Amino acid sequence: MRLFNEIFELLVGLVTLISTTTIALGRLGLRWLRKLWNTRRAQIGKGVFYGALSAILLLLLCTFIDTTLCRDYYDYYISDRVMARYYYDTETTQLYDSKEQRDITDEVGWVSDVSGDAPYVVYAIPHRRGYVNVESGEIAIDAKENNYTNAWVFSEGLAAVVKEGKVGFINKHNEVMIPFQYDYHPDKCKMCDIGFVFRNGQCVMINAEGKVGIINTQGEWIVEPQYDEVWCLQDTGYRNVVLNSKYGALDKDGKVVYPTEYGYIGQLNDGFELTKGGRMWKEDFEGNVVIPFMVDGTYYLKYPNGYDEFDEITYTLSDYVMYEVLNCYGIMNRITGEPITLAIYSDINMISEGVFEVQEYDSYEYYHIDTEGNLLVGK
Repeated sequence: MRLFNEIFELLVGLVTLISTTTIALGRLGLRWLRKLWNTRRAQIGKGVFYGALSAILLLLLCTFIDTTLCRDYYDYYISDRVMARYYYDTETTQLYDSKEQRDITDEVGWVSDVSGDAPYVVYAIPHRRGYVNVESGEIAIDAKENNYTNAWVFSEGLAAVVKEGKVGFINKHNEVMIPFQYDYHPDKCKMCDIGFVFRNGQCVMINAEGKVGIINTQGEWIVEPQYDEVWCLQDTGYRNVVLNSKYGALDKDGKVVYPTEYGYIGQLNDGFELTKGGRMWKEDFEGNVVIPFMVDGTYYLKYPNGYDEFDEITYTLSDYVMYEVLNCYGIMNRITGEPITLAIYSDINMISEGVFEVQEYDSYEYYHIDTEGNLLVGK
């Protein structure tokens, strides 16, 4: 106990000594700083002022270098000579002459990619669009001088522009070739990916009611606006059209090849894949059936046959598969490949060796059918 008391007293003494020494040194330091301040007050004040001023100037210089001389950007060419420089910090673009190494334009919002052999590309400033010469990079149609709120690339000598909510077409001299007579539906354009460009003298266009058709280079309807969607002309020479979620197809002249009564029409190099009423088949371009029965996929069907020693249900692989067409299902004989039902169900299960439980696609009700597709249990 005595030894413990001696150790405790020693520790208390050391802590007291350290504390006293620290306080004494602190007081001496404060006296020295006070004396220094009283004798060198003017010099210290000037030093602090000039030091702060130098720090501010250095910070401004670094900011200028970082934002002006060291800006982060990437370049892409719109011609052999003209380069578009996109700045990440401001999300703006500037055209640059790579041969003369000089800026051609001020910074603008964006510059479109080159489309084929079009003479101009689109450039944007807030709420306005204009055109830039691809070869020189100079502004050809000034966005500030024209009230074009939207613009598309030139195609077959014409470019679509929007003015006061109407779509019209201009030539490269900014002359109106097709009047501003078509209503602009931005939501419809985005949804259907309508780009208002001419291909083979045809351009997809929308009327005041939002229906879609096709015009020629004179602005005349060659396919009346009656569809919800008109797709681009494919390499096959045909295009899909959609009305009330049903598909049809037009030829290159806009004539109906298939009316809009199909679940889907897929265009292939040698014909069409047609889906209708739970069936899928293939026809050539002359309308001849090439493959009478097609599916998107097949899935094995098993039926319960008893229990194992753990009272778990066991299953047997059946002679039937569930096949898929446009997210609907039907039953097919796995051995012969013959369909038993159309693909008109949303779900199919086997409850015994010869009985299927199927769910109607629209009503979601279940009922039972046999291996011939006959109804066994009422809906």
